[in-house]
Amino acid sequence: MQRDLMPMLSTSQLSLFPDTPKPRNDASESALLLMACSSTKLDRDARAIDLYRGVMYASYRAHVRSDAAPRVLILSALHGFLPPDTEIAPYDERMTRKRADQMMADLPRYLQPAAWPTRVGLVMLAGGAEYRRVMRAALARRYGPACGRKPLMASACSGRNSALSSAA
Repeated sequence: MQRDLMPMLSTSQLSLFPDTPKPRNDASESALLLMACSSTKLDRDARAIDLYRGVMYASYRAHVRSDAAPRVLILSALHGFLPPDTEIAPYDERMTRKRADQMMADLPRYLQPAAWPTRVGLVMLAGGAEYRRVMRAALARRYGPACGRKPLMASACSGRNSALSSAA
C-alpha cells in the first residue's frame, strides 16, 4: 500500500481586512496596504480612493475600520504610487507587462517618496501579477531588497492573476 505523499492543501481564505493590523517588526509601526488601481472608475475627477469603483475598493470602503485602517498607497497604471486622497481625473491605462516594465525602468519617477511611511510593519499587496511586480520593486527600492521579496503569508486570490499577499 502506497502512502499518499501529497501535502494537504489549505482551502481557508485570508481575510482581506483583518480586525487588527499585526505589524511585523514593532507594534508602533503601521501596516501598509498597496492597492492596484481599478479599470472601473467614476466619470469625474475624485480622490483616488473614491475614483476607483472595482470590487476591491467597494469592499475596502465597506469594511475598513478607522481604528484598524492600514496606511494605503494606490498604484495607478498611469500615475504611479498615489496617496488615497490625491485628486485625479478618470483615465484608461492598463498595467500590462510592457507598462510594468516601463514603470520599473524609471521607478523613481513613479514612487513619490513623500507619500511612503518612513517605517512599516506588515506590508500587504493587493492586485494582479504585474501590479505586484511593480509593488515589490518599489518596496525593495524604498525599504531595501529584503522587503520586496519576503512573503509573510499565502495569497488569497480573488480572480485571475489578482491576489492579496503580504511582504515585509
